[in-house]
Amino acid sequence: MENNELNLLNFGVITSKIPEDLLIKLKIECLNFIEKEKMISGLTSNGVAEHYYLEDNNIELFNFLSEWVKKYNEKYNYFKTFKFLNKDAPLIFKKPWLNIQKKGEFIPTHSHDGVLSYSIWIKIPNLNINNDNKFAGCFEIQYQNILGARLNYQITLDKNSEGQFVLFPSTLYHCVYPFFDTDELRISISGNICFDNEGLL
Repeated sequence: MENNELNLLNFGVITSKIPEDLLIKLKIECLNFIEKEKMISGLTSNGVAEHYYLEDNNIELFNFLSEWVKKYNEKYNYFKTFKFLNKDAPLIFKKPWLNIQKKGEFIPTHSHDGVLSYSIWIKIPNLNINNDNKFAGCFEIQYQNILGARLNYQITLDKNSEGQFVLFPSTLYHCVYPFFDTDELRISISGNICFDNEGLL
C-alpha cells in the first residue's frame, strides 16, 4: 500500500541578510537614535526597550525588502488568504522604528498591525552564551501546531547576526528576552507592511 503524507497549509518565516552597505547606513543612523522622534506604543512601559522612528534610509530599505515580500508571497501564496477586499490592493510600508534595548530590558510578547512585519538586527551585544541564561537577548517566535499546542522557536543572536532580518505574518506572536552580562545596547529595526486602502473605500 502506498503511503502518502499530507502537508497541511501553514506560513513560515523568511530570514536572510540586508546588503552590507545598507547595514552600515542603518547602523550609523541607529547609533544617533537620541536625535530621533520617540515612539510611544502599546508596549511602552518601565523595563521595556525604548522605540524611536527611523527616518533617513527608509526608501532604500523599503526597496530592498519589497523583493523579499514578493518572494514570501510566491512561496506561501499568502495574500490570497485575505478575503475581506473586493479587489487587489497595493502594499504600503509604514514608518519603521528602532528598538533600543538596554541591560535588563525586554520586549514582551506581542503581534503587529498590518499584513507582514519584519525585524532587522543592527547591533547585537557580546553576550556570554555559556552562562546559565540560554535565552539572553534571543528573539522568540510563538505559534500553535495542528493540535493547538503552543510552540516556541528561539533565534539566538550574536555579532554575526548583525544585518540579518526576519519577515513574517504580522499576527505572529513574538518577544525578545532580556540580557544582563553587558552594558552594550541591543539595537534592531522593526516595521509593518499594510494594504494601502486609499481609493478602495
